[in-house]
Amino acid sequence: MVKRLTIYTLLAVVAIVVAGCSTSADIRRDIERAEAIVESNPEEALAIMESIDADEVRGESDKARYALVYCEANYYNRITIESDTLTAPMMEYYRFSDRHDERARAMYQHALVMQAMGKMPEAMLALLEAEESFVKYDNKRLEGLIHRTRGDLYGVGCLYRNSFDEYALAAECFNEAGLTEHYIYARMEMGTTELLMRHYDEAVALYDEVTEYATENDNRYLLCEALMGLAEIYSQQDDYAKCAEVLDKIEAHNALLFDFCHYYCLRATCDAARGDKDSAESNIVKATEAEDYDEEAVNYTLYVVHRTLGDTATALMWHEQNKNEQDALILEVLEQPVLNVEVESLQKTLNSEKRERALIRQRNTLIYIGITIALIAIALYIRYRMRKKNDDIAQYIATIEELQLANRNLPEEMTASVSALYLDRFSELNHLCDIYYDHSGSSRQKNLVFDKLNETIDAIKSDNKRLKELEVAVNRYRDNVMEQLREVPRLTERDLRIALYTFAGFSNRAISIFLDSDPVSISRYRYNLKQKIKSSGVEHSEVLLNALNDK
Repeated sequence: MVKRLTIYTLLAVVAIVVAGCSTSADIRRDIERAEAIVESNPEEALAIMESIDADEVRGESDKARYALVYCEANYYNRITIESDTLTAPMMEYYRFSDRHDERARAMYQHALVMQAMGKMPEAMLALLEAEESFVKYDNKRLEGLIHRTRGDLYGVGCLYRNSFDEYALAAECFNEAGLTEHYIYARMEMGTTELLMRHYDEAVALYDEVTEYATENDNRYLLCEALMGLAEIYSQQDDYAKCAEVLDKIEAHNALLFDFCHYYCLRATCDAARGDKDSAESNIVKATEAEDYDEEAVNYTLYVVHRTLGDTATALMWHEQNKNEQDALILEVLEQPVLNVEVESLQKTLNSEKRERALIRQRNTLIYIGITIALIAIALYIRYRMRKKNDDIAQYIATIEELQLANRNLPEEMTASVSALYLDRFSELNHLCDIYYDHSGSSRQKNLVFDKLNETIDAIKSDNKRLKELEVAVNRYRDNVMEQLREVPRLTERDLRIALYTFAGFSNRAISIFLDSDPVSISRYRYNLKQKIKSSGVEHSEVLLNALNDK
């Protein structure tokens, strides 16, 4: 009763611990529901995730998935997360995960957070990790987003060639996925990168492509960005007529939705090229008052405008101001670590961690294999022992009748005397063998019976009192044959014991059990015993040899 109560108590404790370490089914369903609608209805998905108590989410797997869906809900609602409180543990969980769909999404979300925090190398590394999952996971949309974000990071690091290549890969992925708008945005970013590399003709071709799409689809935001890029190109080429035409298109399509300071700076430059000083100064004032005021851009525009209008002294002043600002910017850029170098360093650290984890997995695998082999060896040994026990029992059963004096050529009085002497032991052996072969008993019970059987055999072997009585009976009914045998010199105790059991009528198999031997060895011992008798030259050697041959 106490044992059963203890077991029930342990089971209850285990159940409580498991329940305390697992997430409720309702929370898991909420996470799954939010995940299913996060793209189509991001506002509702975010509301669902915000309704979940993060403290009620338990277990590494559930916490990682909660963080992933929560980050995606913010991303699709255009909410920037600037803390890695959620994504850092999520990234650590998914970094070595085989669930490649969730892994790629998680690494991308972590990269966006790192980018928002200004940690560009860490963001790049997360994107490289995400890209690895596409070997076993096909999602061209996400793959394109990853390439586009990598292009942004390379652009921040002034690695424009790398940036262009990433945008080109992003456009290819979006095109394969049939995401036309994403494709066009990637093409526009390619155009902006070509502009930064001063590849003007290529940039114009890309901007024209984007402008055509934006006009046909009435996408004023995209149109504004493309036309501002074109205006910048013509301004840098000193083609102010075309620059003004592009700016007029922006006004005609009511597409001035952002970049106001830059727009008015370009207007002022074009006005100065036409000699319209008042309009140029008016647009510079508008640029200064714009909500996205850019001091560097305005100062440079002041230099260009005064130079164009012929005010050399003022132009030189603003040129010197711009030169100082440019020098400070160059020094700041030079002091920053090269993005690729930092990424390479982080990659080496990550690869080291991966190798270490691989070694740990190999070690654990070897341990598991070793344990498995040990368990198999133990099982085989137990099976061998059980088979041996069964074989021993079978031998005992087969010997029972022979133990009861199978040789009936001996004097009846001696047979009766020996049978009476060992009757209780023979009965006990028979009973134990019957119990052993009753399969209703447990293995523990069968082991106990087998042990008792061996104890009984050992008792027969070591029962000196019965051995003495057996020798008395043999001498009485077989003309003192044991007394005559003891006159033979150089006989061992084993020789005497074999002879006694033989004179009493026991078979070689029975004697082998009593002497922990085997029937073949008993035959060899009897042969050696005969040779000792023959060579001894004792008076009764013939009688002894005949007695040993009775069996």
